[in-house]
Amino acid sequence: MTSAYGPRPGGQIASLTSLRFFAALAVALSHFTALGFLDLPSSFLRFVDGGRSAVTFFFVLSGFVLAYNYYDPLSKLNSSRFYLARFARIYPVLLLSLLLAATVTAYLVLGHHDDLMLDWYAIKDRKFASLGASLCAQLLLLTGWLPLASINQPWNGPAWSISCEAFFYAVFPWLLMRFAAMSNRRMLVVCLVAWCVQGAWIVAVLRFLPANRAGFMAYQFPVTHVPEFMMGVAAALYYIRAKASGVSLHRRGMALIAVASIALTCVAASELSMPAFLFEVPLFTALILGLALLERPVLGVLDRGPLVLLGEASFSLYLIHLPLAHWAHIAGFTGRNGWLALVFAIVASIVVFTRFEQPMRRRILRGTRTARLEPAGGARVSTDA
Repeated sequence: MTSAYGPRPGGQIASLTSLRFFAALAVALSHFTALGFLDLPSSFLRFVDGGRSAVTFFFVLSGFVLAYNYYDPLSKLNSSRFYLARFARIYPVLLLSLLLAATVTAYLVLGHHDDLMLDWYAIKDRKFASLGASLCAQLLLLTGWLPLASINQPWNGPAWSISCEAFFYAVFPWLLMRFAAMSNRRMLVVCLVAWCVQGAWIVAVLRFLPANRAGFMAYQFPVTHVPEFMMGVAAALYYIRAKASGVSLHRRGMALIAVASIALTCVAASELSMPAFLFEVPLFTALILGLALLERPVLGVLDRGPLVLLGEASFSLYLIHLPLAHWAHIAGFTGRNGWLALVFAIVASIVVFTRFEQPMRRRILRGTRTARLEPAGGARVSTDA
């Protein structure tokens, strides 16, 4: 198979877009519960692994979406347009979330709320140095590379995953070219080896590094999550090749969904000594591939327009929910009415998506061929997290 690659046309896989909302919601529910706004049982937090499993789902889906949209054996990707499209995809909302977080930070600093500064930002001493370093790291998409709580948590904590995405974007053209030259079997072997290396790496850092460093290296270090992105890319290439064969794969998709759903439930409900997301990586890959292989909706729930819109707005929800939650705490929301703050965050994410994220993406891409290839409205599966 030719290893040339480039943008390719494709239709939106609505079910995958909808699932993004549930993943972002799991993260938001975890944070809102930790802040005391929701009284969800500890079993729920264990089930979603504090939202970490949802981020892994995003990483696998990101690899699938990029490969699905950009692989083309007949043309070669224009790197400058690709990176411009990625910049337009993530940076405007990231900046908006940092502006929201800046108002929270100003309140903490000017009001001398040292208790909240420690609780929310893990900053006790050298306040301004830590805040400045953290802000630079978030603006430069380097947060995940710096395993320090006082760098990682301030401003907008969930933005650490964007540094992982930026790294994935950097290696994507090379990775796609390499995988496109492989057979399906060889891709599978490479992904399995990478997954085993990921597990060995996590075991090593949790065993040999100090506790205050090991968690960051196991959960947030970009290199740790590369196998998740790789599996998404490989699954998309398998999907493209399988669809090109002209053989009906609907039943195969249903089987993958059933097996992955049952296995994911078992893993999430288990008391594992290792991070749950490690065992969920291949299962998320199977679930995403299974949904893509469906030729018609089985239940149709994930294909509903309102749920698809929520999925399209999930990136905004993921990035703005924590600054909004902090402001809800400052405004006096408690466990009795905290759910109102969550509803507000979801509604706000839709407004941000339709009124800011989409227009800014169009403005950045205006006049380029990329703007036509990647419409901001989600007409294609260009909604990776």
